[in-house]
Amino acid sequence: MGRSTSFISGMKVLHICMVVSAEASGAGSADDFETEYQNLFKKCISFLYAHPEYKLTFSFAGQYFAWLFKKHPEFITLLKELLARKQIELLGGGFYNPVFPLLLPMDRIGQIELYNTELSGAVGKRPRGMTVYGSVWDNTMVSSLANSGMEYVLLDSSLVPPEKRLALPLLVTEQGKSVTVLPVSRDCTPDGKQDAATYLAALKKQVAKRCKGNAAVQSDNRIVCIRLESARCKQLLESGWLESLFQAVQGAPGDMVLTTPQAFRKQCTTVVPAYLAPGISSDVAQWGRVAYAPTENKSSYPVTIYDFLALYRRNQALYNRVLYVSTLIANCHGDKIRKKQAREKLWQAQTGEAFVCNPEGIFATNAIRQNAYRALTEAEKIVRECMPKGKSFKESVTSYDYNADGNDEYICQMQSFDACISRVGASITELDIMHNTGNYADNLRRIATFDKVSDNYERGLFVEHLFSKEECKDYKKGLPTGSGIFSRVLFTQTAFDKKRNEIKLLGTGEFGALRQPVSLRKHYIINANGFTVQYILKNDSPIALKAQLLVESNFAQTDFSCADCNSYHVEAISKGEGQTIPAGKSPTSLGAVSYLQITDTSHDISFVYEPNEDADITCMPLFFRRPRGEGSVQLAGTTFVASLCWSVDLPAGGEMEKNINFTIITPKKRKSKKK
Repeated sequence: MGRSTSFISGMKVLHICMVVSAEASGAGSADDFETEYQNLFKKCISFLYAHPEYKLTFSFAGQYFAWLFKKHPEFITLLKELLARKQIELLGGGFYNPVFPLLLPMDRIGQIELYNTELSGAVGKRPRGMTVYGSVWDNTMVSSLANSGMEYVLLDSSLVPPEKRLALPLLVTEQGKSVTVLPVSRDCTPDGKQDAATYLAALKKQVAKRCKGNAAVQSDNRIVCIRLESARCKQLLESGWLESLFQAVQGAPGDMVLTTPQAFRKQCTTVVPAYLAPGISSDVAQWGRVAYAPTENKSSYPVTIYDFLALYRRNQALYNRVLYVSTLIANCHGDKIRKKQAREKLWQAQTGEAFVCNPEGIFATNAIRQNAYRALTEAEKIVRECMPKGKSFKESVTSYDYNADGNDEYICQMQSFDACISRVGASITELDIMHNTGNYADNLRRIATFDKVSDNYERGLFVEHLFSKEECKDYKKGLPTGSGIFSRVLFTQTAFDKKRNEIKLLGTGEFGALRQPVSLRKHYIINANGFTVQYILKNDSPIALKAQLLVESNFAQTDFSCADCNSYHVEAISKGEGQTIPAGKSPTSLGAVSYLQITDTSHDISFVYEPNEDADITCMPLFFRRPRGEGSVQLAGTTFVASLCWSVDLPAGGEMEKNINFTIITPKKRKSKKK
């Protein structure tokens, strides 16, 4: 078949664009980066240098490229030479691989520009096109990409309407701005099992099938973009398959060529106008219908990033914090240099892997999320330090719908910490200590599929339960129990005093088989170093109430040096004597406790509980497992649970009152106390 004979009506040449993708993990180490370099990119670039006729396109994560520039200048030198030959193309993107639709426009442009600057400084050439993490798309991105100088973007073909899949660029527009989209055909990714010639023949048939019946769109040139992730590229390179593919294309009669996106765009002027609905790459979107289970989307509506966040609450919680810090930075009118530093810390927290799983269903571990929370804390600290002249940081407690659940939350911005108090359970759902740590309330829930048991409430700090004696026994064994009285109740606000930092909430429920009506008045008084929490439990039934009132706090693990680390150390005073409580892998209980101190030894931060009346305590670590891909699971998070418990014996209409002083001790405060 000669070049003049087209195998698809109106087409003479099929351009094949192979894109090698390296998405560095935000939790990755320098050793991980070095392994990736030695195993793949060093070999890949050497191969290309020795074969000038072969073409590839590279998409590096910004963090990984910055590491390459610093540690392997010889690699950068080769990249520059290959770019000069027009043998390769380097794609841009957001420096920290963000989920772009979740960002404010200024952060979208800022992340892209940061990476553009990194690339142009290293190789002397700005990218014209870019990739998007997980192909998470929203048409509002068009203006941001165009304003960043991006001419085209590569997106997964699953986002493209079937009638528009014509192996041609798409033109998407928004408010007078436009960007070209090059669809990436994941179903065309080679597995190396077929020989190269057979693969190319099948590829031509696939393209012909897509274009059949679309005679209205004519073009001499069509393109297929194929994404090769690091592991796949390594396999194809080491087996010799990639070289066989290049040789097969060269030996073809002229109806196929290897290309790069920019080279193709210079040859092909045909574009297909299209609108792309918000969505995610289908191999990622399959995890957005049912939690932790791949599910085919049979509805007529695509899965969006917002559907994904609504399903995975810890991802949503991190996004809430990102929005909050974004607002703080946007409203900061002080030192411009520090404001820029704060924004760069914010960008670090916007890494896509903290919000969206990969195609194999591997989700962000606590380590990845805590790294993001830590960056956000550092950003907020910088904002606090760059107030306008004559102004200084002021503590505050405000109320608004922080997490977009339809109910107002209480946001406590104090000298030592930030906290979010939810009306659901009246618990603390976020606790960020300003001493450069993450969110201590970043807790998962147990799921029977992976953890053998399921929790029926969201874990936070100051979560209340009302148990029978038997239920309390099960609880102390680490078993889920109870009917969710108070832990799942939506509390109502009875009073809120911004000046005094006081919040009064009321929760009601029915206890036991007799469905006895009970109520709990919960009063938060927030100060610079913690909280005072007052409880008034009332028996609203006409008969006596016998139960156990339990106040539970869950502390997320912050030491990730090993999978099942437990950095918490527990000390208590029981019956006037100091004791150390084992914080290993099994529940431990102790009675008549007047003082409880839980210390995160990895950051030297202590949390002190001082109840007004002695309480029984139970401490235990909990381990959460999640999918690892191919049917396996991984340890995705650890929480340390500490609970205070009192016996309840109330007559009809009777009340009992308990108080807890909760103090946060950071290293700075610890030193000042010693002085």
